[in-house]
Amino acid sequence: MDKSTKNLFNNTKLAFTNKSNFELRKAYFLFSVLDYPILTKIGNTFLLLVLKLKLPFKTIIKKTIFNHFCGGETINDCKSTFKSLKKYNISAMPEYSVEAESSLEGFENYKNDCINIIDFLGHEKLPFIAIKCTGLMDINLLEKISSKELSYESQEYISFKSRMLELCDSAIKNNVQVLIDAEETWIQDAIDNLAIELMEKYNKKSTVISLTHQCYRTGTLDKIKKNIKEARQKKYYYGVKLVRGAYMEKERDRAIEKGYSSPIQPSKEMTDREFNKSLRFTINNIDYSSLWIGSHNEDSCKYLMELMEENNISSDDNRVWFSQLFGMSDNISFTLSDIGYNVVKLIPYGPIEKTIPYLIRRANENSSVKGQSNRQFTLIKNEINRRKQLN
Repeated sequence: MDKSTKNLFNNTKLAFTNKSNFELRKAYFLFSVLDYPILTKIGNTFLLLVLKLKLPFKTIIKKTIFNHFCGGETINDCKSTFKSLKKYNISAMPEYSVEAESSLEGFENYKNDCINIIDFLGHEKLPFIAIKCTGLMDINLLEKISSKELSYESQEYISFKSRMLELCDSAIKNNVQVLIDAEETWIQDAIDNLAIELMEKYNKKSTVISLTHQCYRTGTLDKIKKNIKEARQKKYYYGVKLVRGAYMEKERDRAIEKGYSSPIQPSKEMTDREFNKSLRFTINNIDYSSLWIGSHNEDSCKYLMELMEENNISSDDNRVWFSQLFGMSDNISFTLSDIGYNVVKLIPYGPIEKTIPYLIRRANENSSVKGQSNRQFTLIKNEINRRKQLN
């Protein structure tokens, strides 16, 4: 790692510049809990109990974990967060963090909700929306399409595609890019095929559609290479959203249950290697692609900065974006923005009682990723001590 970037993300004054002393103390308490898996487990059990029994703890949840990881209960509640981030040249991507209903009515509702969000984004001049295909089509049908039990000519698939086309047309009108989420491997082929078809239609002049690639999966780099090659031949831009991944345990359990080889990388080191190789390849082919990374890994962010410099790509080139979740890794987000890179924060929102599953996932991710919560806790502690010394 370049010596000049060794301490790049240690500036706590910059990282927490938009947080009051009170907000810092709340964050200190929250990450001190998340640093202990047993306390996280107890907290998750409490949240599930609140959800199941409809207990009156909404105010407590809202003032602690909800306010830290979510922008509000409605998209309008999030406006103050968007405004605060904009002061530091950080963009925002609101995400309605409520599980979609698996019914025809539910799919239409999800589509209409997304179009309403796209209209809001266009008005607020915010650049991205993330779309989950399981919000637009039944997961079992996506599996049948992926395994070729159901045809791409089927009415179910045609209806799914029609919903997505409506979303994309709205995105074009509002100058919003659509990031298609990656999901479970056994439904991914159907998602990939539609995403590529949409890119060929909409990405002629610039990237409107991007597909998420999970580097905890084997073969991710090979897929990116194949798809960028095809995009070059057909003269459209291939949008890459790159993440490490979110379904590891479920994937391994299913592979054991069904008796096939696990599609998951054998180690974190292999996942990191796949991530960095995919970064390099995409940046080396940036004239035919774009790159949006969702990462809380400081070394990966530094590596992408180095790759951009190697390839003479300016820090504010709109083909490259860094992203982190709201409430996490502010030391990365605020530092990158301060030195001129494109940064976006993903801002979850939704009714408290319906976002509890999301909050539990956030808590589990923080406690399971080695060093993640401890790193956050240490940075917050350092900033509290720094401010005390000034008084």
